[in-house]
Amino acid sequence: FRPPDPDAYTELLCTAYARIKEANPDAEVLAAGLAPTMAPPGSEWGMDDLVFLQSMYDAGASPCFDGLAIHAYGFTFPPDEPADAREVNFARAELIRELMVSNGDAHKPCYITEGGWNDHPRWTKAVRPYQRLEYTIGAYEKALGEWDWCRAVCLWAFRYPWPAKTYQDSFTFVSPEFIPKPVYLETMHYAHGEPFEYLGK
Repeated sequence: FRPPDPDAYTELLCTAYARIKEANPDAEVLAAGLAPTMAPPGSEWGMDDLVFLQSMYDAGASPCFDGLAIHAYGFTFPPDEPADAREVNFARAELIRELMVSNGDAHKPCYITEGGWNDHPRWTKAVRPYQRLEYTIGAYEKALGEWDWCRAVCLWAFRYPWPAKTYQDSFTFVSPEFIPKPVYLETMHYAHGEPFEYLGK
């Protein structure tokens, strides 16, 4: 949503919410996941996600969504790195949750709709391939064990239809040809309760 405008987004959200509920009262409407950033006011790079969310609440967004989508990228930090408003890490999702609770929305669930780690060898915000495996499984474990408010953890990205030929390719779980990467295989083993292929070796 550019330029970042929490008031305008709240108006859009509330309009969409009303129309969706008219068509299907049982539909669950999520407020969009915010790009995690610590950008200062007036920055060309966006708006701090915590400031944006609080501004949405101030604009009256609370009645206009049933749950909140969250983007939770770990960058170079492990999943158990404590949440810190001065850092972008996986646990930053907890700060988003705290804002929801403080604004009376503790009853609403959250969904991690985007996030994870990148193992590109030359990107400064990437981790080593083995760390990506550890951190990915650790993220699922953290959500299961600590985040009873989180209904799903969907990490970015399963597949791109063609190579981006940038560091973005190193977010994917399978290649454009559907060849599985180690992170896909370990996630599959974890989901099935099977022994890991790489971790612990």
